[in-house]
Amino acid sequence: MAKILRFNDDRNLIFNNKKSDEFPLLINTSGYYEAALPFETYNSIGRDDYYLMYITNGQLSFEIDDSLHIAKCGDFVIFPPNHKYKYEGAPPAYYLYVHFTGSYADRFLKECGFNNLPCIISNEFSVEMQNKFNKLIDTFLYNETLAIQRCASILQEIILDMARIELDKANNSPLKASLKYIHSFYTTKIDVPYLAKMENLSVSRYGTVFKRITGKSPNEYIIDLRLQLAKSLLENTKMSIRQISEKIGYTDQYFFSRLFKKYSGVSPQKYRKDNLL
Repeated sequence: MAKILRFNDDRNLIFNNKKSDEFPLLINTSGYYEAALPFETYNSIGRDDYYLMYITNGQLSFEIDDSLHIAKCGDFVIFPPNHKYKYEGAPPAYYLYVHFTGSYADRFLKECGFNNLPCIISNEFSVEMQNKFNKLIDTFLYNETLAIQRCASILQEIILDMARIELDKANNSPLKASLKYIHSFYTTKIDVPYLAKMENLSVSRYGTVFKRITGKSPNEYIIDLRLQLAKSLLENTKMSIRQISEKIGYTDQYFFSRLFKKYSGVSPQKYRKDNLL
C-alpha cells in the first residue's frame, strides 16, 4: 500500500525528480509506503534529489557500499542525489519519506554533520517524529498558502532533530573526552597515542572503538574535519590557498592541495571556482 504525494499543479512538472536551485529547500515528493517486496531504482544513477526515509514499523535491509545494513523501526535513512538505492524483501515494513532538493540542501546537510551519504541514523521510534513527518506530508498534499516555505521549515526541523540525535550519541560516547579534544584542536597536531591515553585504552583498541563509533579511523576523522573547514573557507573567504592550508593545520601548501584533491576529487582552486556564490 502506497500513498505518493506531489504538488497538484504545474510545479510538479518543473520540480519533480529534478535538481532545483530556485528554492533553498524544495520538496519534490512525499508520502508513506508499505514495503514487502525487494525494490531497486530503475534509473542506473538514481534520482537527482535527496531521499529521506523514516521507518515506522518493521525493518528493511539496504545494500550500501556493497554491504548489507539493517534499518529498524525508528531509524532514518538518507540517500544522496544520483545514488542507486535498493532494499531487500522483508516482512511488511512501513516508512514515511520525502524527496527533496534545493540550493541549500547540500550545505545544510553538511552543516548538520551528514557529510558521508548514504547513511542510517539509528534511533528509537518517536511518535513526535512520526507526527512531524505527517505534518510535512499533509502540508505538501493540501498545498495551502506558502506550502513550499512551510514544507521547507518542517523538513529543516526534522533534519536538525536528526543532527541532535547524532550529537547526543557523541556526547554519550565512551570516547567523549577525546572526541571533544579533537573538535577543539583539530587544526593543530594531534597524536593518536595521546588520544588513546586520554581514554585509558591501547592505541590498537582505541582505533577499533573509534572506527566502530564514527565509521572512520582517528586520522581520517581529523582529516575530514580539516577539509570541511577548508571547504567553508574556500567558499566564504578570500584567503589564499596557502593561508587556508596553514589555518587548518598544514604548513605544506602542496601537501594540502594533494590531500584535498584525493578526498574531494578536485583541487582547492577548482573547488573554489565551482562553489563561488
